[in-house]
Amino acid sequence: MTLIELEALASEKLSINNEESRTSFLRLLNTGLLVNVIDNLLGNEKELNEVASRSYYHNNGFLKVVLIEKRPKYSVRFHIWPEELFQAPDVHNHPWDMTGLVLNGSYEWPIYSLDQISEGSESFDLFECRYLEDYSGHSFHDLDKVTLNQIDKLSFQQGDIFQLSQTQYHSVRKENSQPAESIVITGDSVGLSANVITNRKIMCSSISKNSSVESSFLQDKLSSFLERRLS
Repeated sequence: MTLIELEALASEKLSINNEESRTSFLRLLNTGLLVNVIDNLLGNEKELNEVASRSYYHNNGFLKVVLIEKRPKYSVRFHIWPEELFQAPDVHNHPWDMTGLVLNGSYEWPIYSLDQISEGSESFDLFECRYLEDYSGHSFHDLDKVTLNQIDKLSFQQGDIFQLSQTQYHSVRKENSQPAESIVITGDSVGLSANVITNRKIMCSSISKNSSVESSFLQDKLSSFLERRLS
């Protein structure tokens, strides 16, 4: 299946974009359809270049391969996590609900609540992350100082389907050195901004554009994924 054919199928299956339709589409992809799409993508230089042009390393340290970009309606993204012990630097939420499927490996999401700072508590900076209308970049804007409280931890492994509400604050932690990949479908966007909580130094108000990856680099990453899926 070509990427154009996948887009047509996604538009049909996600015409009503809710948890049920996203889960159903992920299960369909996991029957071998995704492997077929990736295999065809590797043999199609034009489509590979298009996907590479909108794919980039996220601030939270993973490679985001944007297979289909139809936001604010939906997007289909392939996430590739580092093959090492990993902790995302920022806690964040999203302007959309999302549903995902773990294709390889395992990792976990610490889930947090935010509180006002109190005497003796560790404080973090709360920023608003504003996306450009075409999602090709973003800017940060200082909001407040807050305290983080971990209230849950969700663990995922190969084959798991997960749901995340746009209101939930989470991070990502991987306590192993194994490859990990997931496919994620975003829900309808409720706006063009999310919140980020961090102690790292952030430049506010300036626009940061996504830096696209080279198609040869993407080809290597996707080829490694196929080798693991087909072995």
